[in-house]
Amino acid sequence: MATFQDPAFDKVTEQLIEATIFLFNKIQRDTRFSPSAKKFFYQFNLRDLSKITEGVMQAQATNYKGHLPKIYKLWAHESKRVIEDRLINVEDITVFRNYLKDAICKSMGDDNGEIAFDETAVHTGFVSVAKGFDKTYICVESMADLKKVLEEKLAEYNETKSQMNLVLFTDAICHVCKISRILDFPVGNALLIGVGGSGKQSLSKLAAFISGIDID
Repeated sequence: MATFQDPAFDKVTEQLIEATIFLFNKIQRDTRFSPSAKKFFYQFNLRDLSKITEGVMQAQATNYKGHLPKIYKLWAHESKRVIEDRLINVEDITVFRNYLKDAICKSMGDDNGEIAFDETAVHTGFVSVAKGFDKTYICVESMADLKKVLEEKLAEYNETKSQMNLVLFTDAICHVCKISRILDFPVGNALLIGVGGSGKQSLSKLAAFISGIDID
C-alpha cells in the first residue's frame, strides 16, 4: 500500500490491527466456529490474520485519502472474505457479523458499526481495468456498474471460448468477484461447495478468464 502524509490516518494501522485481533479472539472462543463433521473446514488460525492484512494491503492508499470509512469498509470486506465465506448457515453468518460489528465499534467508533452489514461494499481489481485504468483494488461504485462489466466479460468469453450461458444474478456476480479475488493472490485456493449444476465450474471459468488465466 502506498503511503502519504495525512494526520487523519496516523492511527488507522493501530485500529485495524486491534480490530483484527479482537475479531479473531471472538471466533476462537466461540465453539460454533470449531471444526466438526459438517464444519470440517472451520479451521481458523493465525494465517487468517495475515490473509486479512494481505487483502487490505492490495489497496492503494491514495484512493482512500480523506475517506476513513472507505478503509473500514475495505477491512470489513476482507474479514468477510477470509472468515465469513467459510460459514455454511445463516445463523453462523449472523453471529460473525455481530462480532464484526463489535470489532468495528470498539476500534473504529460506534458510528461505523453498520459497515459490518453492508452488502454493497464489493471490492475488485478487474473493474478498474475494464474501464481502461491500471489494475486497482477498489470498492465498486454500484452493483449495476459491476454487473455491466461482468456481462461484457462474459460476452467476450463467449466470443473467444466455448459458449457459456450464465445468468448473472446478484449471488453469481458476488461469487465471481470472490473467486477472482482468490485467483489474484499468490498461492490462492478455494473449496467450492454446492450441488451439481449450481454453476461452480462456469463461475470459476469466468473468474479465471477475467484474471487472465488460461485453464483450457
